[in-house]
Amino acid sequence: MSDRPAGARPGIDRGVRRGPFDPGGQPDVERRKNHLHLSLFAWNVSSGLSASKAVLSDVDRHRDVWKWPSSSQLLQAVERAGMDSQLQYGMWSGYGGATGWNDAQLDFATAGTASAAITKKIGIYSTVHVGYGFHPLLIAKLTSSIDHISAGRFGLNIVAGSNPADYGQFGLEGPPSQQYRYDVADEFTTALKLLWNAQEPIDFEGDYFQMYGAQVIPRATSRPRPLLITAAGSDIGLDYAARQCDAVFVTAKDNHVDGYRARAAKIRGMFDEHHRQVRIAVMCYVVMDETDAKAQETVEWMTKEIDREALKMWLLRAGQVLNSEKAVIKEGSFGVGRDEGLNEDPYLGIGKDWYESLGMGMGAYQLFGSYQTVTQQLIDLYEAGVDQVALCFFDPHKGVQQMKDHVIPMLRERGYNQGMI
Repeated sequence: MSDRPAGARPGIDRGVRRGPFDPGGQPDVERRKNHLHLSLFAWNVSSGLSASKAVLSDVDRHRDVWKWPSSSQLLQAVERAGMDSQLQYGMWSGYGGATGWNDAQLDFATAGTASAAITKKIGIYSTVHVGYGFHPLLIAKLTSSIDHISAGRFGLNIVAGSNPADYGQFGLEGPPSQQYRYDVADEFTTALKLLWNAQEPIDFEGDYFQMYGAQVIPRATSRPRPLLITAAGSDIGLDYAARQCDAVFVTAKDNHVDGYRARAAKIRGMFDEHHRQVRIAVMCYVVMDETDAKAQETVEWMTKEIDREALKMWLLRAGQVLNSEKAVIKEGSFGVGRDEGLNEDPYLGIGKDWYESLGMGMGAYQLFGSYQTVTQQLIDLYEAGVDQVALCFFDPHKGVQQMKDHVIPMLRERGYNQGMI
């Protein structure tokens, strides 16, 4: 840390490094009023959330939809369908296997800029990791430019990185403790908000980041600032979210609607303590067809083709260790886990249900069935307190068209989607 004192220019008091910190106020995110916010998710990575060799049946359509000639058309179709936003998945390394699951990725800045340039209405939400050495000034500059190009449609998903392979790629040891990662994220977010709003150069001295005479022009176009998103499950992560972010992706025990209802109530209570609004979001994986039976045929085929080697790498990258005797995954020390007994257990020691949940959506809430079934599932989530769903499809082009032709009209007819917001 520099010995230079803060305060030579407009800045922030050294004691104010943690949220809540909302210079200019918080974006208006409590816009339920019977509108379920619909996002397209993970279009920018190979195979999306599909860890199944079924994607190899039509590589261009299923695995490589991320390539710009395809994904650019997909994003414009999302806008025509009346969906609200696109959310890019933040990835630096994939999981291999026969499918090369998530091995190819369009980066958050380039993909965000290009998405903004070819659309006019949908939200442009990108994902950035803190902890890999990115300075908030760099991210503020990039995101302010994207927000300018999109005319104020930008939002940022902040992730406290935990993938040991990614830390290694950046020449770092890690990940560090969860508390440390969220402390870094907290200070990073405060600095980012300050830069988005600063009308003249500022000084900032924190424990992790320092800036002197820092400013980005153009400033963020969104007022009071771009939307901030995070995904959190732990109390440490939720505490950060409640103080600093506007939307939170949540998971629930057994992926049951009642679990989401309980999580939504808890999180709204945490935000209320800080007098802040929140949008509750859920990641969903979608396989739908004209009938439940037809959708189930596709689900069964994909499940039989789950890319076991890719899932194995996912588990190892998560720093988890197999206990083959008890057939459970135990959380080990941070870092790559050991593959003890993985080859002997067809379900990698995590049980059939979790194995198939990871393969079919990376643990996302599964929307499987007819158009009517999927519509009702979405309504059930909304009634449980979910405001936004991030949808990932086995067949993204077909899935977006199905949303346009079937699901969105039914949502609107039943009063759960009032058109793009």
